[in-house]
Amino acid sequence: MAEPQEQPAEPLPKKSRVRYVSERGPFEIRANPTLNQPRKRGTVDRARVHENYEQSPLAEKYGKAGEEKMIEMAHATAGGITSTRLFDQDAPNGMRLSHVWMGANYQLSRHSHPKFGDCLYCVVAGEIYLGSRRLGAGSVIFLPEGMPYKFKAGPAGAEVLEYRSDGEGDKNAPLVKLAEDSIESIQQIIDAGKAHQHEWEAPEQCGDTAIRQAELDGRNK
Repeated sequence: MAEPQEQPAEPLPKKSRVRYVSERGPFEIRANPTLNQPRKRGTVDRARVHENYEQSPLAEKYGKAGEEKMIEMAHATAGGITSTRLFDQDAPNGMRLSHVWMGANYQLSRHSHPKFGDCLYCVVAGEIYLGSRRLGAGSVIFLPEGMPYKFKAGPAGAEVLEYRSDGEGDKNAPLVKLAEDSIESIQQIIDAGKAHQHEWEAPEQCGDTAIRQAELDGRNK
């Protein structure tokens, strides 16, 4: 009788690997960002202001004078704000997350972003004022697509996270649509910018403004 042949061992099953991918993309990490620094005063590009800012309310009402006032505002507020893109996805309904810093008492003009979809702001350090409403760290603002808004930073400045969905914004629209319609309102922003320029010091790392806020509140003694 023939000896039974030894059968080769069955290979062990490979560990199952599941690749998680959504419509927006695969798993991804972007770690330890370096924050952008704000524009230096005196370096405002007139052509870029025209390209990125739709300012028809001022132009229609004041003509060339409105246009020049807009340029003056850009110069007065340079150095007081900067944005750093932390994450973005080139996909339908892709997510975009930015870190935005505003210097002490920095004032935004009333504006909207028709190029993009809905927006969610979360204050992570410092504070902002929406009208008379003070919004400290952890506060959230949801802005439907195209809604004009304005706010100003508190005396320690502010850092906010800006989340935007791709949404149904007009991809051919300018980055910013100005909603201020008077020379007086623009002049108020210019005056505030000039008064507080000396206080603007951009953070080196995300959250540094919280240290300044704690000093202002007397909580770090």
